[in-house]
Amino acid sequence: MEQEQLWMQQCRDGEQDAFYQLVKPYLDRAYSTARAILNSPHYAEDAVQNAMLEAYRAIKSGKEIRSFRSWFSRLVAMRALDLARARSRQFRQTEVLGDHEEPADEREQPMEAVLKKEEQSRLLAQVMSLDMRHRSVIVLYYYQEMSVDEIADVLGVKAGTVKSRLHNARLKLMNLNDSINPKKVIFDV
Repeated sequence: MEQEQLWMQQCRDGEQDAFYQLVKPYLDRAYSTARAILNSPHYAEDAVQNAMLEAYRAIKSGKEIRSFRSWFSRLVAMRALDLARARSRQFRQTEVLGDHEEPADEREQPMEAVLKKEEQSRLLAQVMSLDMRHRSVIVLYYYQEMSVDEIADVLGVKAGTVKSRLHNARLKLMNLNDSINPKKVIFDV
């Protein structure tokens, strides 16, 4: 956190590399969050770029930012949601989500890694199939690790609304999972 404050001050003082050093650790996560919200790699890049521009301008103008990580995460989520709203007004359609490569865990056996990747892909596809209201709270809560109050602030709704949407989204995901993988009961006779 002290390092973040130092980089922000260096950025204000005109040091060119300071802003990159500040945002670099958060770019992958920011992109993943924006992509999950927007369901589009191109729009996700736009959302992250918009958030970076806004962050840079805020830092240069002297805005006091206590925790850059959480502030930047909220900013990315808000810009992604802004683009999602604009897209839904214009198109009312989504693009197909491509594969997202995760680094393999070297301790896993090849079959375990394949099964884990398959499960993650299936879960992500189910999350992406949710409507925007439910998908956004799931992404912000589980992938961005925001609190209910932070999500309420980002979305401009009450905390109770966020809790309700989370509950309903979990139920929808459970129903989707049950319809894909019905539980089989095996009896030993």
